[in-house]
Amino acid sequence: MRLILLILLLCQSLTVLCGTRDHIYQAAEESYRYTVAETGENYTFKFDRSPGDIPAKLLAGYQVLRQIYRDDSIHRRYSEHYIKERARCYVFDSHFYTYSLCFLPNDFNRSESERFWGFATRIPNWLWLLTRILLPVLTGFGLLFYFTKAKQG
Repeated sequence: MRLILLILLLCQSLTVLCGTRDHIYQAAEESYRYTVAETGENYTFKFDRSPGDIPAKLLAGYQVLRQIYRDDSIHRRYSEHYIKERARCYVFDSHFYTYSLCFLPNDFNRSESERFWGFATRIPNWLWLLTRILLPVLTGFGLLFYFTKAKQG
């Protein structure tokens, strides 16, 4: 019984360790270590220390998005921003996806005021829907129409 419990505990520890990845962000001769963990459909990130003000955080967030999703078509500038449950979120567009990068606030813990953390999500945009759903459906209907007309004629 103890052996089974030990094996289950070891498996759980390995999945937690494998789910979290360490990365380094380089900016202006400074290096910032951050971790990324997959949490459901989105990813959470946490930097050891803050890279600075909002423009510096946006550059770091852009690096996080590119590192997580491996998408080179992400636009460098955000297209819009909004507040969601006290988190400041920024929207970055790419060819097939829309990315949302949210920074969580540090209002309630003065000892960790330099903490920089948040989460990132990815949602398919209209071009993804067009190429992955609409075009195959239209092609299928076109072929069906073509083959039914060819059999009749």
